[in-house]
Amino acid sequence: MSQNETTNGAEVSRRDFLKQGVAGVVALGSIGLGASNVLNRAAAPELQLSQGVVSPDPALCIGCLTCEVICSQVHKDHGLSDVPRIRIFNDGRVELNAELVKVYGDRGHFHQSPCLMCPEAECLRVCPANALVVEPKTGARIIDEKACIACGRCSQACPFPVQVESKATNQTVFGQHSRITYDPKKNVYTKCDLCNWRPEGPACVERCPVNVRIRQGIIKSDHLCLELPKASREHWDQQSVADRKQNA
Repeated sequence: MSQNETTNGAEVSRRDFLKQGVAGVVALGSIGLGASNVLNRAAAPELQLSQGVVSPDPALCIGCLTCEVICSQVHKDHGLSDVPRIRIFNDGRVELNAELVKVYGDRGHFHQSPCLMCPEAECLRVCPANALVVEPKTGARIIDEKACIACGRCSQACPFPVQVESKATNQTVFGQHSRITYDPKKNVYTKCDLCNWRPEGPACVERCPVNVRIRQGIIKSDHLCLELPKASREHWDQQSVADRKQNA
């Protein structure tokens, strides 16, 4: 067999080969060996912390979906999946900021669900293809779409669910259950990568119209609707507690 293996005369790529291998591992798991034991890394070193995490303030969200649209656009322009890495959900429990109501009126109540860039990053630990990596400059946990074999283990390992999609403001159904989403067009999984190649940082933070108006002084607030604070375990713990309550 040559280095480029073939099946029925067709070239089998490394990606396809790994897909087949993972299918075998899943089969082993079904008879009690457990895929996590088969693929477990002998040592799990502490990961570099992300330099930031997109931190939403639902009280400042007007449900305009600008963040979803611009996320999709910049990733598509960069040659990546155009599935939005941030989603907006209708949430009647949110109390709107009074300054926001003055400017926009009561347009509804929403919350945002971006990836929290977990310090332990279970999604990264379980990937059998090493497609989930830490981007060295920003520390962002990212998916290498060229290496992703679409096995779905990362999405299953993500500890943070999203609301049922019937509550999604844009009413699009992706079959999403966690902060990691499957793109059937490209047959890859996607997640927030902090737009790590952009000097301006995450497009959602930059383009949010509420953020723009806060910076202009039109809306008074100590916080942005979407911020990128420096990550720390203390900050992540606070975010994760708030996020779990939001999705309870």
